Amino acid sequence: MSIETERDAIEFMKRVKFALRYNATPSLPLASIYAAARDKRRAIELTNALLACKEVVETNVIADRLVLVHRDVVPALYALRTKLRAAKLSDDAARALKLIKDEGTASVGEVRRFLGAEGMTRPDPADLAVAELQREMLVDRGPSTVPKNGIPYLSKEGFPYRIFEEAHADLVKAAKKINAHDALEIIRDAAGPIPPKKFTSMFKLCLP
Repeated sequence: MSIETERDAIEFMKRVKFALRYNATPSLPLASIYAAARDKRRAIELTNALLACKEVVETNVIADRLVLVHRDVVPALYALRTKLRAAKLSDDAARALKLIKDEGTASVGEVRRFLGAEGMTRPDPADLAVAELQREMLVDRGPSTVPKNGIPYLSKEGFPYRIFEEAHADLVKAAKKINAHDALEIIRDAAGPIPPKKFTSMFKLCLP
């Protein structure tokens, strides 16, 4: 049965905990929002609705793919990831982080202009900087509008990235109360019956 409404999407995410932002893949045992919605436009609309109501967080921490994580699991993921953050950001990521802090939000296009990376081959310095910040869970993507016509994922204003700790202060606060052992157990339970080697590969950025 496909998900069609925001309520359907919320219940879906409560059940699966992790869902790929785009299509499923045989090598990655996670649910997919595209597969659940069975329609690309609807999937994108529902994803934005989930981000808007803060039912999920989008991250690239898991298997280097964009994954929607249900808010029940985010504190555990954040607790594990932040213990293993890189000691130092790249120069471009540090500059992009300052821009996002100063402006409140920034799209990749705005970061691209700020870094002087316009016209460069993609992925360009802006793409890489934002991906790095998202991977460190320093920023996350907020909701955007879905155009009524044309390509549904090409939002006119771009995807707004914002400071994670400000956008999800309640989840960050909850993460501080979880020790590493309990956080890992929460993630294992949420991920379901995944073989140990596959689990380690998928969540390597959160494991010592």
